[in-house]
Amino acid sequence: MPRTRTLRNCQRKRRGAAAVEFAICLPLLLTLVLGVIETSNALFVQHAITCAAYEGANVASATGGTSATANTRAQQVLTSLGIKSATVSFSPAVTSSTPVGTKIVVTCTVPLTANLASFGYLSGPSLTAVVTTAKL
Repeated sequence: MPRTRTLRNCQRKRRGAAAVEFAICLPLLLTLVLGVIETSNALFVQHAITCAAYEGANVASATGGTSATANTRAQQVLTSLGIKSATVSFSPAVTSSTPVGTKIVVTCTVPLTANLASFGYLSGPSLTAVVTTAKL
């Protein structure tokens, strides 16, 4: 009989130790998981604004392309990808009479606070994508 009692006592102590280990590890695991989710979302937003800047640069550099049509195309791409509060700028402003070979810089900027899950890890900065092309 004494042996059975000590085995039961040991099992109870082990259950208590497992509960303490779980209580210590759970916040660390949650922080890791939420951090990975937030980082993945930030990478998606960066890729999305790079694609939008590239599309805007393609439209602006095409024959007859203007800043207005390029901005519309970039905003379409951003909207289709669910990106909010983005700004797209062109330097210099492109018109249909912009000379061939002119260097066009398209900059797309997005605040992270409007586009992340708001776990608070990456809520401060904004992301920027810059694409440079030449007028065709």
